[in-house]
This record gives sequence, C-alpha cells and structure tokens, in this order.
Amino acid sequence: MFAPLASWLRGQGIDCRKNVAIGPFLHFRIGGKVALLVVCTSPVQMAACLQKVIADKIPYLVIGGGSNIAFPDGLTKAVVLVYQGTMKKTAAARLLDGHVLQVDGGVKNQVFLSWCAAHGAGGLEFLSGIPGSVGGAAAVNAGAFGHSMADVVLGADILDSHGNTAAVDAGRFAFHYRGSCFKFGTEVVLSLRLKFNPADQTAIAAEIKKNLDYRLSRHPSYRYPSAGCFFKNPSLAAGRCSAGKLIEECGLKNIRIGGLSVAAEHGNFLLNRGRASFADLQRMENEIKTAVKARTGIELEREVIYVSADGGKY
Repeated sequence: MFAPLASWLRGQGIDCRKNVAIGPFLHFRIGGKVALLVVCTSPVQMAACLQKVIADKIPYLVIGGGSNIAFPDGLTKAVVLVYQGTMKKTAAARLLDGHVLQVDGGVKNQVFLSWCAAHGAGGLEFLSGIPGSVGGAAAVNAGAFGHSMADVVLGADILDSHGNTAAVDAGRFAFHYRGSCFKFGTEVVLSLRLKFNPADQTAIAAEIKKNLDYRLSRHPSYRYPSAGCFFKNPSLAAGRCSAGKLIEECGLKNIRIGGLSVAAEHGNFLLNRGRASFADLQRMENEIKTAVKARTGIELEREVIYVSADGGKY
C-alpha cells in the first residue's frame, strides 16, 4: 500500500520515510512508528501529497508542530504528513490589506509572532508561548489571556476529504472551546486569513515578551517533553474552573506512572521524564479522571488528541 506512494513522493522530490519513529516530531515524544512519514513545506506541496493519498485511498492524518497529540506504542498503519512551513521570519506571512494578513498553516507560532512584531500586526500576541503551528492552533482553537483563534480567523484555504481545495470563511470551522471541525476531521487547513490591529512594533514585541514571561514563570520546565495543558478546563454554572487546580486538590502533584509524571508546578501538565509510553499516558489519564470524579463529581475531558493504530484521531 505504501511502497508505490513512497516511490511517487521521491519522484516529486518530497521527503518521505518508511517505518520511522514519530516521537521526535511530537512535543510529547510519545508514540511508536508510523508506516510512512511525509514532510511537506508549502501549501502547494501539502495539497499535491494529500490529493495523491486521497486518490489512492490510503489512510492519513496531518500534523503541524505536533504539540497537542500522542501516538500509540506500536506501528500506526497510515501516512502521517508533517506540515512544516518556513522558518524565515521575514517570509512567515503577508499583508492582504491594512487589517488582514495571510499565513501558511505550517508556520510555527513563534516564527509568526516575530513577523507580526516586525510588521506592526497586533492582536495576535495571545499565541505567545503556545507551541505548534498556526494551522494547528486554528484547528484546536488554541487560546490564552482571554483570546482564542476563533477571535481572529476570517477564513482559510483548505483541502477537503475529497482532495478538492476551497476558500472558506470562519463559519466553516464551527469553533467551540478548544476545538473546531478540523480537530478530529480529515480536512486540512493549508493557509489562514487572520484579522489584526495595526500597532506599534515595540509595543507588540513587549506584549509578546510579557505573555511568554508569564508562561515561563508558571509552567514547568520545558526541558521535559509535554503537550501543555492535558485536560480542558471544565465548564460549571459559575463559569470555567481550572482543571489544574482540581487535579492539585486531589493530591496528584508529582505522581508517576512509568516514565510519566504530573508536574509539581502545574497539575494540568503531564511530563515525559524519559521513555514514557502511550500505555503510561492512558493509565495516567484514567487515574486522574477517576480521582477528580470521585472527589468533585466533575468529569474531566482530554484536550490532547490521541491517534489510533489505523491513523484515526480521537
């Protein structure tokens, strides 16, 4: 199934690798091997690869920065396309007019923010410190500091499940708290149109730094792999409450299962302290959910995406 595709990709000059470990491409570093890994560096390349994969009816999924996802321990029998946009800050995005910009989905958030600061594009500083890519951030409706991607997305160029490209507006995303129809779907965000507020370059850079410093002072050390906040903050009658606080109140800080532990600095961060397995992660998730449900009656919901052995997201 994968050999003819690999041959075609090599003929196109596209980076592909068979039976490769997926962990190095993920922030969490949790997962076994994937049948075929493909690295795409532009919307055109990504669209061409996806159209070929869809036409050949091969199971696939797309990841960007790999910041919010974990794979099973064995072999994932699917094509995994990694979308890596430019790392050049000067070419990360382009202005469409005085209030709208366009950015490829594979561009890393911090590279994009550097571009925003240099071009006076304000209102996107909330992405500071959020790992991963801009397209991934839109798919999961990432947010912080009272803002989220749903506040700034105007539209996107996508590739649908039939291999067709289309320009869509923000309504297509069906945004909700920490999610959109793209989070678990098979459609892919190729590029985004975002609104911004013209602002002073120095002020934007200062806001980015302030947000990043806030995160660094309150989150665990980034020397341990993590997927960031693992559970969604649950919604109660009085509003959303902190999942991390609920976990801490259950006395779960620092508990360890295999190579995984709950961070001492923040109860909603799970840290891979060395060779943590997907089985460790599932056990840790169940233990935390059981403890919180028993103490508070609240059912925590996972924010991190899991991948099945056939490449499905759940």
